[in-house]
Amino acid sequence: MGQKVYITMTGISRWPVLNSLWAAICCKGYSPDKIYLFVTRGRELEAEELSEWITVLTEAYGKRVEPVRREIDEGDFASSGRKITAAMEEERSAGNEVAIDITPGRKAIISSALLSAWQKQVDHVFYLYLEDMRNASNPYPMIPLHLQHFVDLKEEVWK
Repeated sequence: MGQKVYITMTGISRWPVLNSLWAAICCKGYSPDKIYLFVTRGRELEAEELSEWITVLTEAYGKRVEPVRREIDEGDFASSGRKITAAMEEERSAGNEVAIDITPGRKAIISSALLSAWQKQVDHVFYLYLEDMRNASNPYPMIPLHLQHFVDLKEEVWK
């Protein structure tokens, strides 16, 4: 395979975006070469800060990756789904290993992304499940390990 590509999106909070990426690197050894950050309209300022955090995090693990930001409209599921699908198709056709993280996104956007992931045969579908939402706004290493579960749904469900 070529490069490792990681696809994520903004949601209600910033921490799920960062923590899931952190878990992918630490738990699965998935250190991406390229990151797509799909930004829902109205979260552009948040995405700018989040992009900086992502760059710092990846640099701390040996690869400085500045996310490619693409805008999506939370209310336009079809258009958002097409944009996410296009990124998956482009990266798969280039021979890259593609992971999509469904942790931070809103349900409607995630549903579109999951359908695309299934159809386009992505390599990984990551999800960081927290048993206790009181820890949801903590950095990944500060969440007790027994209260978090990082899974690759493709590995565990789609066998």
